[in-house]
Parts: sequence; C-alpha cells; structure tokens
Amino acid sequence: MASRWEGNAMTDTLVDDYDSHTRGLRAYVASVAVRLGIGMESCCLDTSRPSQAYIALDERLDQFPGRDLALLWDEGTGWIAALDGHGDDEMIIVSRLYGEVMPDPGTVARFVTSLNEMAG
Repeated sequence: MASRWEGNAMTDTLVDDYDSHTRGLRAYVASVAVRLGIGMESCCLDTSRPSQAYIALDERLDQFPGRDLALLWDEGTGWIAALDGHGDDEMIIVSRLYGEVMPDPGTVARFVTSLNEMAG
C-alpha cells in the first residue's frame, strides 16, 4: 500500500512556497536598491525564516564621516539604518523606519534621504 505522502506533494508545496518567498524578497530588495541607485552587488539576502536583507549604502552621515552606512531589513521589524562596526564592533542603529514591514521602495528611499536631515 502506498503512503499518502508518496510523490512528495508536501515537499513540492514547501519548495514552491520557499521559491516564491525567495523570488518575492529578492524582487523587493532589488526595487529598493534601484530607488537608491544601488546595484544588487551591494545587497545581501538571507531568505531563511526569519528573512533578512542588508544593503550597503554609498551615503555617509555628516556626523559620522568615517563610518559606512547600511540599511538592514528583517521580516519582523522592517528597515533600520545602521553604522557598520569597526572590526568586531556590532552595528550601531541610528534610525528605524516605522510603519509597514515592507513599505514601498520610494518610502525607503525617502527614509535614507532624510537621515542627514534628522541628524542636523
């Protein structure tokens, strides 16, 4: 007698869900990067759950000229702007984009533009 799981229907469904999630997240991060004028070579994705993304930014904050700025995203809290740590230092969060976890890419771009204005 054949098992009801033969044919890997459950596995196929999980793979389809994973692939769909991966494609959707990659497309979303790519859209944000395009709005920021950045290529995907400056982006890192972790599509395992909970998913995360990292975008290295060209901008630097006026008050921290020697520190690289990045956008970090995770599916639980959304976007934050953070300063890269020096060496083994942890990243320093400088601002959070409140609201939707996956806001429109234009909203994320305006958030980045406003970072120096907020600090000034």
